[in-house]
Amino acid sequence: MELFLLIAFGLPLVYLVVQLRALCRWEGIARNLAGLSALAAVVYVAKFAIDVSVDPTSHNLLPFELILVSLIGLAYLGVCALGRKVAAWLG
Repeated sequence: MELFLLIAFGLPLVYLVVQLRALCRWEGIARNLAGLSALAAVVYVAKFAIDVSVDPTSHNLLPFELILVSLIGLAYLGVCALGRKVAAWLG
């Protein structure tokens, strides 16, 4: 159980570090695309806050939500990083 909670609450921190690194180090279109991921994360947090303020029991599966959202964000940033590498290789 402790391992699951470590993953559930550690994975969003990993995503946050990778997201901030991408926003600080990347340039041009790659930075803008990474910003879309950050925007999606902000929208998710705002929706979560609104949902919980209306009904405190609406997010009973929060650890699973955090894992899923973090994995989607990391996968998106991975595709963006791969796109940067391919663009640098091509031109």
